[in-house]
Amino acid sequence: MDRKTKFKAGCGLFAVFGAGFFCGAVALFLFLVRIIPLSEGWRDEESKEFVTEHLNKQLKLSQEQLQQVRPLIHAALDERYERRKAYVKEDIALTGAALSKVLPILTDAQKEKAKEVFQRWKKGKERFLGGEEP
Repeated sequence: MDRKTKFKAGCGLFAVFGAGFFCGAVALFLFLVRIIPLSEGWRDEESKEFVTEHLNKQLKLSQEQLQQVRPLIHAALDERYERRKAYVKEDIALTGAALSKVLPILTDAQKEKAKEVFQRWKKGKERFLGGEEP
């Protein structure tokens, strides 16, 4: 093979893998930004309808069945959210109590770092509380 042919083959290979990487990155972004929040939102009507439509497609429900199961699905999602919220509040309290027992053992620098790590972790958990404080 001459150099020009090798260069063309290399560019083609790069283009194919580059396009695949780009498509995968876009799909991952959409999954993380759109699909996960909808499937785990629980609180808003859009999320509840997303879950309802997903089950509708999977089970091939008739319109009559869909009207009967919609309130049941929404009620289950509301209950699921309330239980998750209670768990998260208890988890934050338990972890905070454990941290307060560990802090006396640490140096001042370690205490500051531990408090910073706990606050960052707590902030991530509080997204499930919908603005409520634990």
